[in-house]
Amino acid sequence: MSDLTTLMNRAAADVDGAPTPTTLDGDVQRGRQARRRRRGVVGTGVGGALAAVVAVGVSVGSTVGPAAAVDLVAYTDAQPAGFTIEEVPDGWHVLSSDAGNLVLADADDTGTDPNLFEGRIVASLVGEESLPSSLTPQTFVVDGAETLVYDLLGADHEPSGTLGVFVEDDGGYLSVQLPAELRWDAEVAARFAGGLDVTDAAEPSFG
Repeated sequence: MSDLTTLMNRAAADVDGAPTPTTLDGDVQRGRQARRRRRGVVGTGVGGALAAVVAVGVSVGSTVGPAAAVDLVAYTDAQPAGFTIEEVPDGWHVLSSDAGNLVLADADDTGTDPNLFEGRIVASLVGEESLPSSLTPQTFVVDGAETLVYDLLGADHEPSGTLGVFVEDDGGYLSVQLPAELRWDAEVAARFAGGLDVTDAAEPSFG
């Protein structure tokens, strides 16, 4: 019985006694290590979240494809002076027409500057000297007429997306400039130009 009492007294003394400096140092060290471990977990979590955001951004971006080409639809309005039109880009209209030039524009173009051809379709009769001889065209035969489609160059001498189409017509060519906004390939460009005809009222700009 006395042995059990002695053991209990010793245990109580160990619990109630003041901690030694060695014990305190050990507790402080263990606390610092635990705090570093918690910080490491938070940092990894933030990094993982950022990685997830980046991954989502890449995934979403990769699903966005290039803009679609403008469809060709039947032209149902009054035929313009000097030309006849079979099809037009969907939403486009005749902006101006005379015996020498035909200009078509999209729905947002009100024609405030009639001398501006950028972003518009322009058709006219030209001579052979107007062919861009430094470029190699794609060649089509549309309704028996040779049709040349050129990928025209921009100011930086690189392909600009603007297409130049030339259709043989009585010793000259029907020239059609098609802006990059249409996003047409050469085959669609040739089809559109093949649907344009000149009338006897058309005035060529060559001899």
